[in-house]
Amino acid sequence: MDWLSKTLSQEPAILIISISVVLTIFIFAARRAHLNHLAKIKKIDESFNIK
Repeated sequence: MDWLSKTLSQEPAILIISISVVLTIFIFAARRAHLNHLAKIKKIDESFNIK
């Protein structure tokens, strides 16, 4: 925990920026996975709609 207190006391901006980047990457990955999931569900739905 000593390294964390040193990091926070020296450069909090770098820590905030790095956390923001990680969260942004996670959000884009989750959104992409969600859209892929919706596309697969739509494809399965259309295969069952026999008219």
